[in-house]
Amino acid sequence: MQVNGQTHPHQEGLTLLGLLGEFGVSADRVAVMVNEQIYPAGQILDVPLQPGDVIEIVKAMQGG
Repeated sequence: MQVNGQTHPHQEGLTLLGLLGEFGVSADRVAVMVNEQIYPAGQILDVPLQPGDVIEIVKAMQGG
């Protein structure tokens, strides 16, 4: 599976919220795309992940 363009090992039973926990990321502060499915911040479901999934985690950045 790929996360933000990098190969990431898939573990049996891994879920999307579990993956975010591995990265220390709060589901309320990021948007996630799994393959073609988009999950807005605060609406991320705890879906099971598959070995071939492509995941993009997008953090909101503040700046000027």
